[in-house]
Amino acid sequence: MIYPIPIYNILMQLFFYAFTLWLGAYLLARNSQKMAVRLTGWGLLAYALALAIQILFEQFILITLLIPALLWIGAALHLLPEENQTRPTIIRIWLVASIPLAILTQLNAWFAALIVLALVLCAGMIAKLALTSHFKNTFALLAVIALFVTLSAGLLILPLNWIPLPWGMALLGFDLIFLGITLTAWDAFDEGESIRAHLVRSFVSNLYFSGALALIASLFSGDSTLLLILLTFGILTQTFSNAIQSLLDSLTLPRGLNDERQTLRQTADALPLLSTVEHDSFNEEQFTRLTRRALSHLGDLPKLATCPLVNLPTIEGTNPLDRAHALKSLLIQSIQKLKPLSDAKFGTTDEWRYYNAVHFPYVLGLKPYTRRADYDSLDQTSRAALDWFQTSVPERTLHNWQNTAAKLIAEDIRKAG
Repeated sequence: MIYPIPIYNILMQLFFYAFTLWLGAYLLARNSQKMAVRLTGWGLLAYALALAIQILFEQFILITLLIPALLWIGAALHLLPEENQTRPTIIRIWLVASIPLAILTQLNAWFAALIVLALVLCAGMIAKLALTSHFKNTFALLAVIALFVTLSAGLLILPLNWIPLPWGMALLGFDLIFLGITLTAWDAFDEGESIRAHLVRSFVSNLYFSGALALIASLFSGDSTLLLILLTFGILTQTFSNAIQSLLDSLTLPRGLNDERQTLRQTADALPLLSTVEHDSFNEEQFTRLTRRALSHLGDLPKLATCPLVNLPTIEGTNPLDRAHALKSLLIQSIQKLKPLSDAKFGTTDEWRYYNAVHFPYVLGLKPYTRRADYDSLDQTSRAALDWFQTSVPERTLHNWQNTAAKLIAEDIRKAG
């Protein structure tokens, strides 16, 4: 279904296009492990696409606004705690139902009411999470924003025609921007990062580079197509500059040198995320959460370099990578303390479970639940552990063991510090 759109408020449209494109790309460039953050990033990019189609072709296509709504529903479902038993089932329903629902909406616009209803339910679910989650204020704010996203999406995708299309697009743009910023701040806080400097740095560099290109285009040509292309090029190349550099290095440098250069570059880019909060200010629950995150990043030195645990008194080093290596060694030493007093390298009794839960996935990088396990590259002990995880340990059980192990490791590190 296509609706003609008059040409006006081009500057407002370009602003929302540029800002949402940057914010969506920024969320994806963070390489967050959280699907909620990734899906929100893709939702912002989908909204930017809808704006680009409107600017270029002076038309509004309904399905382009269904995509952000459907992606946000998925993001909200991934905010459910992993311990929630209904979480996998609901997410599977979302995966299976999204595409057919989008197709049905093209046949009859009133099917969009089901999407709006799902958005309302997601807002209620997030509000309920705010009552029990450690991030009460954040989830309460997310619930309010989710309600506004629902209202804006409903005004656009339902055949009501209550407000002019440009105003509806602007309302949805504002809501999605606030949604993206809030989820960015939540993700950073959960990772123990300080997001402000990194976010402002990315925004200013994009504003400078993309603004210069847009100014050149506006001075020498009044073509909105050229302006949009230059804005897109400037924002994406600036935001994904590290990924582009990695690609160029992989094509021109030897593998060893490329890996070292990539580690240094990623660490330098991530340093603005390092929190300056002293470790003594963290309570037991916060310290355990940070330890859990550090364990999950054990094979990622740039991520470890921005972990607040590098500020522990026991961590020594003259530069960020040295301190990341020191933190990694400290965590591995604490993991080894969980190992039962035995000459065996692996066991399946209860006394082995916490050690197994963190040693094989984090220290050795074993991924028990991937569909394609490379048995040929594993030694005999790792193969036995992999078989045991896949046949005897449900994924939710492993997650619970890892949480308990992280608490024990956090206690050990805190005593040492």
